[in-house]
Amino acid sequence: MKMRIPGVVLVLGMAAPLAAQDVPDATLQAKIDDAINRGVAYLKTAESVVAWEAMGNSDELILWTLVHADVSPKDETYRAMLEKMLAAPLQRTYKVALQAMVLEEIDRVKYQERIWQCAQFLMDNQCVNGQWSYGEPTQAITSMPTPVKIKEVATGPVGVRDFRAAAKKEKPKVVRKIPVKPTKSGPATGDNSNSQYASLGLRACHEAGILFPKESLALAKKWWMDCQHSGDKEKKVATGKFTGEPRGWCYDVRDGHPAYGSMSAGAIGSVALLDYMLDLDWKKDPVVASGMSWLSAHFTVTENFGPPQERPAGTAEFLYYYLYALERAGILVGTETIGGHRWYIEGAKFLVEDQKPTGAWEHAGDWNKPTWNTCFAILFLKRATRPLVASTDR
Repeated sequence: MKMRIPGVVLVLGMAAPLAAQDVPDATLQAKIDDAINRGVAYLKTAESVVAWEAMGNSDELILWTLVHADVSPKDETYRAMLEKMLAAPLQRTYKVALQAMVLEEIDRVKYQERIWQCAQFLMDNQCVNGQWSYGEPTQAITSMPTPVKIKEVATGPVGVRDFRAAAKKEKPKVVRKIPVKPTKSGPATGDNSNSQYASLGLRACHEAGILFPKESLALAKKWWMDCQHSGDKEKKVATGKFTGEPRGWCYDVRDGHPAYGSMSAGAIGSVALLDYMLDLDWKKDPVVASGMSWLSAHFTVTENFGPPQERPAGTAEFLYYYLYALERAGILVGTETIGGHRWYIEGAKFLVEDQKPTGAWEHAGDWNKPTWNTCFAILFLKRATRPLVASTDR
């Protein structure tokens, strides 16, 4: 479904034209393909890490990665994880958001009711200030409202996950819309990590035909505006389409932490997605422009610039988590360069050299989780995020 908003036409689902993308040369592409294959082999036998009870295991993140790595749905690991995920209760924000993303990518019509349940979870766990925390189960997912029928249309081509692929993969058309509204409030506040993954889940639900209240989306957008760090008004940084005073984000501004890479890149993507769902032009959003200026001023692919929270610089904490957020920011705002850097080429070169002989990615920080790191690295290399560009699939 095409949407016309001031100065731009946004359509979701189709990959950007090859000419507009930073295509690696043959040598680098061969290294990327090999790194992805070795990473997938590692994930198939890796532990589904439970970092702490509030987050849960890594099943959805692993499955999300296998889907984007074009692992066959008949693969034993793929099938086992999908069945386990569908049988489990919806309990944690990260896992629910990723589940909505997985199901929308696999078959958004077949799994539409389950995706609606994910949407209901996200609505009932939105914090009073617009954020999300780790979340808790909600009873409201036991009954689904009457769907709204929309015009039946034939299945058509949609965007490809592999941006080099010539053939277009198909997604089923959404033929009904299902409204969702909060039945309770979440806690007073949350954090900017859960919140950025919630925005990814919201987008997946939105593309599966779930209708969110505009006020809930607006509240989420307001939080990202309110918690953006103050900038240097005398310093303007230009990056591609965007120019503004550098202003980033941290995990929790109330703790006095400085802005840093992973939170800033994740916030930019979140704002762009919320703007889209609110029918706003993210290309003209000063929040996005200031965020991109901050990312340009501090661009790197070898560390999570900050340092993140109170950790010392150079520890590589959350490096791969940051790189996946950087991939989302670059694709969602539609730029192949950040601060004059070819973010994908530079990131891909770093990752193919940084991979361990086991096929995993690891670093020396306190939060060295090879399973997570490997997922995030593969998602970066696969350019897993669908851009906000033209499509006719909804």
